[in-house]
Amino acid sequence: MHEKQEQHQKRKKRFKYSMITIVLAICIIELVVSAVQNISKTINYSAQIHGLENKKNEELIKNKQLKNEIENYNSATTLESIARNNLKMAGKDEILIIINKPEKTEEIETEKKDKKRKK
Repeated sequence: MHEKQEQHQKRKKRFKYSMITIVLAICIIELVVSAVQNISKTINYSAQIHGLENKKNEELIKNKQLKNEIENYNSATTLESIARNNLKMAGKDEILIIINKPEKTEEIETEKKDKKRKK
């Protein structure tokens, strides 16, 4: 009888150790999976940060260019030249030459005539 009790106790110990081993294995697998996920997130976030920094630098350069253009447009000579171009006016000692472009209706009519001739 003693032997049967000892064997029964050994089986219980083996079962306990097996269960502890399975639980530890599951914990280790969970740790590895979470570590891999964290590493991949870190890589992804660093790539996003790099992309956003590049975009920020591009926008800063564009902002500087726009500020320079605003400064240029605010100067009197630039405003005067824009006004003269839009109002078709000439300054002192200048000759204004205006070249009229053909109207679109005339272009459309000539295209229609050309198509009829080809047929």
